[in-house]
Amino acid sequence: MPKKMKRNKDCPFCKPNVLGETFLESKNFRAVYNVAPILPGHSMIVPKSHIKSMMELGDKEICEFVLLSRDAIRVLQKAFRTKAFNWGVQDGEAAGQTVSHLHIHIIPRSVKDLPTPGSWYPRMVSWENKVIDSRSRKRFTGSEMKKIVAHLKGIAKGV
Repeated sequence: MPKKMKRNKDCPFCKPNVLGETFLESKNFRAVYNVAPILPGHSMIVPKSHIKSMMELGDKEICEFVLLSRDAIRVLQKAFRTKAFNWGVQDGEAAGQTVSHLHIHIIPRSVKDLPTPGSWYPRMVSWENKVIDSRSRKRFTGSEMKKIVAHLKGIAKGV
C-alpha cells in the first residue's frame, strides 16, 4: 500500500464516521462494526486506503488483512459467545461487490440463528443491494454504535 493513504470522498469506508465504527486496527486495515448488521456481531475488515480488490494487495498486506480478520474474530467470539463464523468477500461487481472498496464480512453464527446455515449469504446480498445509507434498513443510532464499539474495544485490549 502506498505510504500516503488514498481516499475516495464518495466511499462509505473512506468517510470519517468509519473511525467511530472501528474497534480494532492494524497499520493498513481496520475492523469496523456494521451499522446495519444482518446478524449480531456482523463486522467488516476494510483497508484504510481506498483499495478496490484483493488483487491490489501485496503478500504482506494480504497476510495483515487475514491476521486482523482473525484477531477481530477473537474479539467477536468473546463478545457474542460463539465459535462459528462466516467469512465473505465479493471481489468485483460481477462477484456481487456493491461497495467498490475491499472488505471482508465477518459474521458470528449460532445454531438456528437463521432458517438454514447458508441463509446468511442471500440475506447479505439482498441487504447490500439496497442503498448503503438507506433508512429502510434497521440501523444502530450513533449512541448505540458508541456503546457497542466501546464494548468491543474493551474486549480487544484483553485479546
